[in-house]
Amino acid sequence: MAAAVELLREHPDVELIWASPRELLNIFQADEVGCHVITATKDVLAKLSLVGKDLLAYSLETVEMFHTDAKTAGYMIESR
Repeated sequence: MAAAVELLREHPDVELIWASPRELLNIFQADEVGCHVITATKDVLAKLSLVGKDLLAYSLETVEMFHTDAKTAGYMIESR
């Protein structure tokens, strides 16, 4: 994509589109290379709120979510 951006410098009336990034990282990559237009799904855009989040806190929230889902489904963790 960076090479495509460079090729288009000669054509200021043309814009490069990074279509449907699959992950949040792709939005940052598109921005970094100077892509003119980035399209993204609502799901990918919703993840922007996670940028800068403490990874330990996010990990604990994820484990708690799985635990709650398991309890709701009727699963139990037996301790010995």
